Amino acid sequence: MILACVLALGPGSIAVGARAAPPQDPVRERRVARAVRTETAPVIDGVLDDAVWALAEPIGELHQVEPIEGAPTERTEVRVLFDAEHLYLGVRCFDSDPVRIVGTQMARDADLDPDDRVEIVIDTFLDRRNAYFFQMSPVGSKGDALIANNGQDFNKPWDGIWEGKSAIDALGWSFEMALPFQTLAFAPGASAWGLNVNRHVKRKNEVDRWNNGSRDYFVFQIAEAGDLTGLSGMRQGLGLDLVPFFHADWTNVNPGDADLAGKPGFDAFYRLTPSLQAILTVNTDFAETEVDARRLNLTRFPLFFPEKRDFFLQDAGIFGFGDLGRGDALLPFFSRRIGLDANGEEVPILYGGKLTGRHAGWNVGALDVHTEQQDGVPEKDLFVTRLSRNIGEQSTLGGIVTSGNPSGTRDNAVFGVDWNYRAENPFGDGTLTSSVWALHSATAGISGDDDAFGASLAVRSDLWRWGVKAREVQSDFDALLGFVPRRGIRSFSGDVQYRPRAVVPAASAAPSQASVRQWRFGLESVLVTDMDGDVETASIELQPFGFELESGDELNLQLVQEHEDLAAPFDIHDGVTIPAGTYDWLRARVEVESALKRPVSATLRLEGGEFYDGTREDLECEVSWRPSRWFHGSVGYEQNHVDLRQGAFATEIGRVRADVSFSPDLDWFNFVQFDNESDSLGWNSRLRWIPVPGQELFVVWNQTVEREGDALVSSFQEAAFKFGCTFRF
Repeated sequence: MILACVLALGPGSIAVGARAAPPQDPVRERRVARAVRTETAPVIDGVLDDAVWALAEPIGELHQVEPIEGAPTERTEVRVLFDAEHLYLGVRCFDSDPVRIVGTQMARDADLDPDDRVEIVIDTFLDRRNAYFFQMSPVGSKGDALIANNGQDFNKPWDGIWEGKSAIDALGWSFEMALPFQTLAFAPGASAWGLNVNRHVKRKNEVDRWNNGSRDYFVFQIAEAGDLTGLSGMRQGLGLDLVPFFHADWTNVNPGDADLAGKPGFDAFYRLTPSLQAILTVNTDFAETEVDARRLNLTRFPLFFPEKRDFFLQDAGIFGFGDLGRGDALLPFFSRRIGLDANGEEVPILYGGKLTGRHAGWNVGALDVHTEQQDGVPEKDLFVTRLSRNIGEQSTLGGIVTSGNPSGTRDNAVFGVDWNYRAENPFGDGTLTSSVWALHSATAGISGDDDAFGASLAVRSDLWRWGVKAREVQSDFDALLGFVPRRGIRSFSGDVQYRPRAVVPAASAAPSQASVRQWRFGLESVLVTDMDGDVETASIELQPFGFELESGDELNLQLVQEHEDLAAPFDIHDGVTIPAGTYDWLRARVEVESALKRPVSATLRLEGGEFYDGTREDLECEVSWRPSRWFHGSVGYEQNHVDLRQGAFATEIGRVRADVSFSPDLDWFNFVQFDNESDSLGWNSRLRWIPVPGQELFVVWNQTVEREGDALVSSFQEAAFKFGCTFRF
């Protein structure tokens, strides 16, 4: 059926089963670059005018990945120097039209999708699996992350201590980076690391890459990186970082009940070996963490909210298990169970310890946290450990153990083993992945059907993507330190996507921005049964049509057929209960997204059709405005209008963001939200200042305003101050 849809569009519009022929094959062999030792450190100002840069030859040209594999690119020169304390990277991005360089984001860790940028991955263990990620924009925005398991986990909230500056000139733009070896974990005595470089030229929606310029792979797939050689004599010092901080907090609940409190705390980081780090935290504080985006739940299952707290995000990828990712239907360990109650309110952490790293082919993670007594729940020790062994080039075999119950007195533990396989697709282009895993829970007073297990197989390439999954979660399985929204089920799912490229008439000619770059057709199905094989949920999602233009604009259309067999009624809204029974409905969805490179961009999602025994219409839209590097604002709105036999209701959420960047190191973030379910408005305002790398100051204001009759009344106010400073030894 999908193929018929493709052919119906006409023979000249799509290269069915083929891609545009590049003028040359993309570089596929593993390339080698050399770092040059220097005794004189360059001045990090973004301008490559230090004489020391002449010591290092450029590592070699980048090859175009998008829009045409192997086509001529905007020239990029990357140089690498090092001394005993730092790794230095100097990058010159030549541009044929520098006036049109896109640079709208200046804040630390900004989303740089709208901008020109360079991304660098560094595999310090040369294990072809895990890496550090760094990025710079033309106007000085710095970003970093941890990549684990060849991109299966991308830990963007991680912040390292390093220095980077950018500059724009008549030739294009350039930047310099100084990465302290004390920031990087690496294998002692190693002379080679993994390296890859991506450059994005946003106005042309162009992507260039240093190693492996095939669209079948991404820069996050560390197995496809090249090598950086010539390293020696790097020093990490004692490997000890002490980060004392002070936090002051003023709260005013139901005005008149104000409280002022302050407390010191500290985090300590110590490298037991150059590649294995121990972390101690005392009086842990998360005042600087942004509040969650509000969401309204129209299902009978709990919602998943991602982790945002730095302590738990540090090396979070090591704790990943099987093919169970963020937002999945099952996680044996979910760090938000620690230090937060079911309503998202803070449960104070008195102290905690963490051990993470890699050693001799082993990946090690252990975490123990002691929480304060709260709401009748006594003080708790909550523990998880994860151990896996690298096998072959990209596969692992491992296990996980969790222990503790953050919300009650009943003891709970989970034990699991997993095998994860990854390799070049032996049947064609792309990557083949497979996972087999099993979990067992031990809960006080419960025995019997307390296992969960599953397997998956997938192939991902630029043209074809397909995968299948199967799993069983037995009725008594429970992971009180994990996320288990549904039990007593067997689940089977599969998906296939066909994404042909439009024919490019001439390899040397730049395609029109209004032409189609890639078409999208897909089919996805899910079947969930109870343990007796009776169907509970079934869905089929067909994407008969979708495309991305060369400009970056996108349009997607989906049709969704749903089936639900409810064994018991559930409350979908106040005063509205869906009775037990069998329901079938059909819905349609259209999504439009304009290119982010424009100063004003927008997304729109419309969905409508049947819903249980009635109808439901959804609207979601967001408009973003980026007039300059100094300001970024957006307005978003969501509405669900549900009309059922049991009653009708509408839910609404409004969001406004207004972020001001005074410099790459001084930002003021504002996030305002309203929803008609709580009938309240919340304002989260955060000022972040980094005087020098390793020092951070946060000033935070939180306020909630509720409607009482015709009046708006402030029900909660909070002002917080936090300052931390890193001392390295």
